[in-house]
Formats: sequence, C-alpha cells, structure tokens
Amino acid sequence: MISATTETMQAEEPSIDLKLFGKQEIEGGLSACHLAFWQRNKNPDADQYAYILYMPYDGEGKPTQARIEIGKERLALTETARGDINLPSRLGYRLYSSDDDATHVVLHIMEASEEGSLVTVDRARIIVVREDLPPFVASAKGVIGCPGSASSDATPSQTDPPAESTPAAPAALAYAGPDGLPIGAPKLLASTQDVPAAVRKEIATYAPDQCSDPETLAYPGQRYQLSESSILWEVPCFLGAYQGSSVFAITQDPPGDWATLLTLPNPPALEGENNVQMMSAELKPERGLFISTELGSGGGDCGVYRVFRLMDAPGETLEFQLMEYREKVNCDGVVSEPPSWPLQFSASN
Repeated sequence: MISATTETMQAEEPSIDLKLFGKQEIEGGLSACHLAFWQRNKNPDADQYAYILYMPYDGEGKPTQARIEIGKERLALTETARGDINLPSRLGYRLYSSDDDATHVVLHIMEASEEGSLVTVDRARIIVVREDLPPFVASAKGVIGCPGSASSDATPSQTDPPAESTPAAPAALAYAGPDGLPIGAPKLLASTQDVPAAVRKEIATYAPDQCSDPETLAYPGQRYQLSESSILWEVPCFLGAYQGSSVFAITQDPPGDWATLLTLPNPPALEGENNVQMMSAELKPERGLFISTELGSGGGDCGVYRVFRLMDAPGETLEFQLMEYREKVNCDGVVSEPPSWPLQFSASN
C-alpha cells in the first residue's frame, strides 16, 4: 500500500489517487535497461503492487517516457529538468511532466550507491503535483540501470547514463526476540469485494473513524492462511501524504458470519485506547512478525517503530503481542532507519 499522514484524512477530502503497479502491468515486462522506483516498504520481486514510477530505456540506452498511475489513468511523462547536486552524479532532482502540463512528478534522489555502471537508490522521495490538489509525497527506493549485465564493461550513455542494478533488498530486521505463529504467504485479493462481509461489518462497527472505504485505495488487500480453519485478512484503510495504514482481521475458512479485528497493544507506560490500524505494515510471515512504521514527518526523520508478534489468545482466537517499541521524538532533519531509533520498550527485557 502507498502512504497516509499520522492525522487521519477524511475520505471526502480531495487528494491525488496515486496507484501502485507491478511488473505484470508493464507491457512486455521490465525493459533490459530502465529507471524504476517503488514504495519504500515494498519489494517489487515479492509484492504484486510496488512500483510508483517506471521509465524504460531504448536499445541505445536513451530514456523514453516514464509512467505513473493515478486513479484509472496510466500517464506518460517526459523528463523536463534535472538538478544534480552531489556525487554520484545521479543524486539530485529530476522533473517529469505530462504533455498537457497537468501532472508533474519530482524525483528527489537522496541516498544512492554506485559501482561501475550500477546505481542502487536506497532513499528517495517522489512528489506528485496536480493543480488544485495537495501534493502527494511518497518515500521510495529504486534502481537506474540494466539488470543482468552488471559485469559488463560497457560505458554508460552520456545523455542519461543507465546504470546496472537489481532491486535493493529490504533493510535487515534489527529485532532479534522470539517469533510468533508462522502464517502462510500473502495472496492478493482480486477485488475489494473479496473482503468478507463480516470483516467489513467489524470495521464499520469498531473502526469507522480509522478506516476509510477500501474501494478508493491503491490495492484491494491480502489474505494469509493461518490454519486449515482460519484466515488472516489485511485490509487497507486510508492514504495520506507519505504513509498508509491497514487493519487485520481473522475469519473462519471459508468465511462465515463472524470476524475479529486484531488490536495493537500499547507499551505499558503509554496510556490511551488500543487502536486497530497498523501504519506502513510490513509482514514477516514465516516468523509471525508484523512491523509498523509511523512517520512523524514526510522526511522520515522521526516517528514510531513497533514490532508485534501473532500469538494464541484465550477463547481459541489470536492476538498481537507488542515486542518492541522505538520512538524518535525530534524531527531534526537527520534521517536514520526506524529500527535504529531509541528503544522505549522491549518485551524481552
């Protein structure tokens, strides 16, 4: 899922309906050489929907048109400006615009590594701008190059040196505590109508202010097999400027007339109601772990990072157990990986 602010956005507020897309939606598949950027907490090899911006290079290594998806539109964009500020030379800004100048995309490459003709972008920001709408800001990773020919001695083109690259691996999980109950691999839902009626009823009853209509979001959701008789459902909730949220629910298999929303427990010292929405959810199915990263600013320099594990609970159901809570309070412009933020609580201590 793409992104959402820490302050809940109402569904009726105007916004840019940016969509994620996958390799399967690119005609002919990924070209031999290309520029590609995907949502930072996604893996384009594992997630069916991950890409935000894609631009193939032609047979001579020259850039063609880039593409993004907004709502039901697949927009073609042309690079219209560039500002390189540091080495490697591809750091800096790139501007892509539609032919009618109605849509502009600013790509800000902030951290990248270069080895020969290979460039891997570890941190970038994509800003989508349309008239009379708030800008949409997404954190991203990406590659610029020709995957599969990294060992080649060919010299990159001077017009836009395509670089060798393979998708960057997700950051290592710093959490080393006990695992939860393993779950099956994710299966993407074909449509939001595949979300069971019992799950929709639970959301409408217990989280109407936390979860907007999933019909409007970037993808319909996923399901995970828990056992022969139960299913875990991940339902996207809302989008905002730079992060997004999901809720998780359990039903029987096949779904019947009941469902249970899983709540997210707070650390012992934090007062307040437990909520059900998990920000920028990242799952480790084989370990039964769920990671939530709630950014406090679009720059990603502050926020809350939590690790939950899935456990048995009384009444033959399941629950989330909070295993780790990290928080960086000061939004000071210094960006670091959330798993390295100050540790405030650990269930292992």
